Amino acid sequence: MKTKAEFQMNLLTLRAMLLSAVFLCLVSGCGGKAPPPTERVAPAKPKEAATQLDRAFAGANTEVKSFSTAASQALQTADYEGAVQSLQMIREKGGLTPDQGLAVHSSMVSLEAKLISAMSAGDANAKRAYEQLKKARRN
Repeated sequence: MKTKAEFQMNLLTLRAMLLSAVFLCLVSGCGGKAPPPTERVAPAKPKEAATQLDRAFAGANTEVKSFSTAASQALQTADYEGAVQSLQMIREKGGLTPDQGLAVHSSMVSLEAKLISAMSAGDANAKRAYEQLKKARRN
């Protein structure tokens, strides 16, 4: 059996170790820089998305190219519903190259951002087009 002195010595040692551990945790956590927040890539502006569509579909067949041209023009002129319809038609045709698929996706993301901005400004056309876009995504 341990004596009272040995018990007190063990208790002091335990306290010292605990205090050292707390001190090390505090010291190691201080002064370090927080990791930088990940940067979010902003969606392309509609005109940039239209240019990307034009480039991606330059060599496409006539039917798909007509849809991409219509989508591109609709994006540039803020014809929201026309843009949604044309982009949806391209997606439904299928058989897209990776560049074409990326261009369509980028255009839809850009269009969605524009629609949200226009809806917050009270644009009823944007609201209708946004509902159309949501419906197209469900299908």
